Amino acid sequence: MVMDSIREGVKKPWAKILIFAIVISFVGAGYFTSALFLGDPNAVAIVNGESVSRMEFQRAYSSTRQRYGEAYTQFIKTDEQERNFRINVLQNLISRKLTLQSTQAMGMRASDASIRNVIIEIPSLQRDGAFSSELLDQALVNVGMSRAQFKQSLQTDQILTQLTDGISKSEFVLKNELSNQYEFLGQKRSGRVLDIKYATFANDLDISEDEILEYYETNKEAYRQEEKVTVDYIELSVDAIQKTIEVNDSELAAYYEENMERYKTEDSKSVSHILVASAEDASAEDVKASEAKINELKGKLDSGEDFATLAKSHSDDEFSAENGGDLGVVEKGAMQESFDKAVEELTKVGDISLPIKTDFGFHIIKLTELVEGEVQTIDDVKAQITQTIQKQKAEELFYQRSGILEEKSFEIADSLVEVAESIDLQVKTSVEFSRSSATGIFRNPDVLNAAFSDHVIDAQLNSAPISINDKQLLVIRINKHQPSEIQSLDLVKDKVIANRKLEQSKKLTIDFANNIKAKLKSNESVDDLISQKILKWTDLDLVERNSTSLPYQQLQTFFKIIKSNESKVVYDSMESAQSYTLFILNKVENGKLNDAEDAVKTQSEQRLSRFYSDATYASMIEQLRNDADITENLANIER
Repeated sequence: MVMDSIREGVKKPWAKILIFAIVISFVGAGYFTSALFLGDPNAVAIVNGESVSRMEFQRAYSSTRQRYGEAYTQFIKTDEQERNFRINVLQNLISRKLTLQSTQAMGMRASDASIRNVIIEIPSLQRDGAFSSELLDQALVNVGMSRAQFKQSLQTDQILTQLTDGISKSEFVLKNELSNQYEFLGQKRSGRVLDIKYATFANDLDISEDEILEYYETNKEAYRQEEKVTVDYIELSVDAIQKTIEVNDSELAAYYEENMERYKTEDSKSVSHILVASAEDASAEDVKASEAKINELKGKLDSGEDFATLAKSHSDDEFSAENGGDLGVVEKGAMQESFDKAVEELTKVGDISLPIKTDFGFHIIKLTELVEGEVQTIDDVKAQITQTIQKQKAEELFYQRSGILEEKSFEIADSLVEVAESIDLQVKTSVEFSRSSATGIFRNPDVLNAAFSDHVIDAQLNSAPISINDKQLLVIRINKHQPSEIQSLDLVKDKVIANRKLEQSKKLTIDFANNIKAKLKSNESVDDLISQKILKWTDLDLVERNSTSLPYQQLQTFFKIIKSNESKVVYDSMESAQSYTLFILNKVENGKLNDAEDAVKTQSEQRLSRFYSDATYASMIEQLRNDADITENLANIER
């Protein structure tokens, strides 16, 4: 099999170079054709003629934001930072597309069998220890995916994982490389650290009115208030409509009668099988031999020989062969289509199928147990049917009212009240929001663009209906507009004073630290200076990189200090938001790999191997980008 061969090959040291060379050779041979940007309105980029849709971008953006969690709100505060964040998401999508194209060009793929194995082993799709087709369907409904889309997504992920896994497993680390790395990473250091808070000096500062005014005038842009709006809006949604719909008993009964098959549990079938294996890449001669063998076994069964006995002696499925070919209960959808179809055609216990073909080879299947499904009563499924009918009616009304909403919001462009009344809705009013502070539906890029558009703000007209998703529409109208403006000194005076104090205290703190350093270099005592400010040294004795003796950033800086002369004391410093830190490095003791524990050696080797594989993968992506035809449509990633 293609992927099995690749996986086996990447264990060899030369495989990494081979994989990389193959990818580049396909690019050079023109397998990735150039294409002009065709103006696809949903595309955020065209990569070698293939679109990266806006929907793909939105899913990736949402997923990335969710993964960042609180870090997003902590670090993404300005429009520029948000734009860079979005561009980074786009670049990751482009790299993913390029990588997938390279695997396709090489003929790499994930077989149906391997995808099926992944699906049936997903813990959330297990019921009573076995795969549940029903749970899979429920999960897909919840995320709005079809089985085909889910399968395609898994195939893509598996192929990309196999490529990166292959590169990773092909890496090897020489002993001297590992030793050199551990000398650095296993270092122990001794010295002293003095952390001086800016507040040490800020409390004694007195800021004059002239200084306040001068600082404010110099830094006015820092006190600019972001543009804000409050909007009136109409929200049309399937969910809201559904809550208003009542269903009577006659409707329930009619639906139940028409759809009774839906409320019948599937028959439970237990089967056994005999497998004659035939690899996907088997020669025609080998396939013919396997087919002849399965037909021979079918003949023996037709002659009355025992199925279990034949399975034990002839089946290539070693696990089931031990038990006479028993596979237990087989859920519909858990096997390949041809296997499922054969099982479906077995209706009586003891029935044996004709030989059928799957990716694994040729099978003969026997039905060993049948438990017929039961039909649920109308009372059992009343709530379910009620919800289904409500949803159907709500969707019909939604689409009817969507047309009215689009028509009326244009015809009556200077008012929302009449538009709302035409589809039996109420006008709501949002809280005030800016582009960066918007939440909920107002965080939607299309809503934000409309809310801050000239059409809504300056012309004071209704927006066109905005699609939040396929079941929710919004029409907005300006209620209040707060332009971007610099806040008056009276409003921000406290902030100005705090910022001016911080500026001055930073300077005083750095001057104090430099004075300490100068005295130490001259072998003068600094004890009195330090005690006057109620400061204290932190002494470090052969600390390691994972030490908790210092805050993380301080420890990182301490281990970045270069000490070229063993006998010379080295000084360094770092500035943070709250303090200025002075470092004294006295001693560096390199790590010795031979003294490390086996677990530490293994971890170090894995870390270095991962570094090499990451570098190889990054180099591959860079080469693919250099040879690719990529056109970005940044307008489509704007919020």
